[in-house]
Amino acid sequence: MTHAECEETAVKYRKLGNTDLNISPIIMGAWQYGCERYWGDVPTKDACDVIAKAVDNGINTIDTAIGYDGSEEIVGKAIKNIRDKVIVISKGGADPRKMERNVDISLSRMGLDVIDLYLVHYADTAIPIAETIGGMVRLKQKGKIRHLGVSNFSREQVLQALAVTDIACCEQAYNLLWREIEDRGTLKACIDHNVGILAYSALGQGLFSGKIRSEADIPKREGDIRHLTLFFQGEAFKAGLSMVKNLDALAAKYKRTQAQIAINWVVNQKGITSAIVGSKTVKQLDDNLGALGWEMDKKDYELLSTEGSKSSKLFDYDYSMFGMKYDGIKVDEMIDSSL
Repeated sequence: MTHAECEETAVKYRKLGNTDLNISPIIMGAWQYGCERYWGDVPTKDACDVIAKAVDNGINTIDTAIGYDGSEEIVGKAIKNIRDKVIVISKGGADPRKMERNVDISLSRMGLDVIDLYLVHYADTAIPIAETIGGMVRLKQKGKIRHLGVSNFSREQVLQALAVTDIACCEQAYNLLWREIEDRGTLKACIDHNVGILAYSALGQGLFSGKIRSEADIPKREGDIRHLTLFFQGEAFKAGLSMVKNLDALAAKYKRTQAQIAINWVVNQKGITSAIVGSKTVKQLDDNLGALGWEMDKKDYELLSTEGSKSSKLFDYDYSMFGMKYDGIKVDEMIDSSL
């Protein structure tokens, strides 16, 4: 998106790391499209309507992945006639021997000639970071991707990646409760090296949407992602419900929704370029868009930061937000089994 195009919308775009990409402070998360096993059914028409309205309102970036079941195909349909207005992010595995095959599949699914920003979804501890990033560099040299980045990398892994080449961004779970990038130094490393941070799960998988106030409100559908997410278990869930009370008070103060407060906090934290937020419906999208264009008092940001930082100590960050131990995550095996 050019500077002139950026000025046509009310959204204030942000430069991503050391790239020439100007991206919206909210990114359209597309995991929920075509991934019924985790998120329930979202009709393709509804997904396309949401994406079209998001772009009309200045949201110029969409995040998907080869591992999100049918998401890439739906994204491809949604952006077919607006490709020039959209920055596409997708993600794949860490095995350099399989990268070109996987990126070719993603390109075909989305009907693209090139992916604007391609990320390693998770590091594979059996594969040296230098080999993984080397494979990404080759994809860029072949013109299949424009920029490369990483996702769910530790501080040490980010630094190892930077020893090979520049990386545009690190996509990480980050919200009021889950503060791994702060507690483990990833945030500081990215700031120090001008690596953008794209924060996913800004709403804590819906915990900070205002709709979940007790265990009875957690969706009961078998396979729903919230049955895996650590937010909804034990003491962490209690801490989350306590945070919801803080959101209630600030929502009343600023005449905003709880979700708008939670997203606004994320996008106003130092080092955060954008928050990746999913919307199943136009109504949800409208609510999420209301998180932009205003600020809270400094003391209110600090209150949420302090309370969340205390609660984040409940988590064992050897495990991802979804309860899987990082050193056991094998994205390429998951991709292979789905093809």
